[in-house]
Amino acid sequence: MKKQFSIDGSHVAVVTGAAGGLGTEFVKQLKNKGATVIATDIAKSEVVDEVLDVTDYSQCLKIAEKYNPTIWINNAGLLGPGLIDKIDVKTIEKVIDVNILGVIYGTKAAIEVMKGTKKGGSILNIGSLASYSPTYGIGIYSTSKFGVRAFTHTAAQEMKPHNIHLSLLCPDGIWTPMLKAEVDNADAAMPFSSGKLLEPDNVAALGLKLIEARALTGSIPLYRAVLARFAGEAPKLVSNIGKFTAGMGAKTQQKYKDMLN
Repeated sequence: MKKQFSIDGSHVAVVTGAAGGLGTEFVKQLKNKGATVIATDIAKSEVVDEVLDVTDYSQCLKIAEKYNPTIWINNAGLLGPGLIDKIDVKTIEKVIDVNILGVIYGTKAAIEVMKGTKKGGSILNIGSLASYSPTYGIGIYSTSKFGVRAFTHTAAQEMKPHNIHLSLLCPDGIWTPMLKAEVDNADAAMPFSSGKLLEPDNVAALGLKLIEARALTGSIPLYRAVLARFAGEAPKLVSNIGKFTAGMGAKTQQKYKDMLN
């Protein structure tokens, strides 16, 4: 991808969900490019610069106004696995709040400060291949990522005249604490169905390439993205094999569980 927006020492970047595997990698790679990085997360830790609840717009706006970022990465997210007849309402609300409202609020807060400068800015939203097709066992997560995709594509059109570019990164399952916590959960088998999870460094690298190219959407790995989009166009077919595919994922879950032991 050809660079149109170089990430260097002239940029300030805010990363949400920075204490997790992918967020930590974004922080590292942005710093390696010379950017000043503000690592945020829901709780304070040695890797977090600012505590931020992304479901609170006033907090997002406060961070944006304090640091005037030219790059904002909405990385914070939850998986919340569970079949719809079993998952509890509090989990549903939390996943929707963090995964959709958190992205919308972070984007809007960043736009508020970026619009006031000639430099504009770039916003990267983390979606998922689950935003393209039915995903057995993680339907609420998938629903939230469908929303992130729709929102990002719409906001990208609306903000283009203001020199604010939005990108959407749609990865497959990544070997991060989010999935490490689910190796024993049968409902979370689908993200493992590729047979091999992605590494966060490769996913973060693609995200930064999207920012620099000012590309609208990027997916990884490509072959799984093609399958996911096809599945989205044939939901009836997928409904017949969803449980089978999750079963394949369960075998990979066991493999990764063994790695942790």
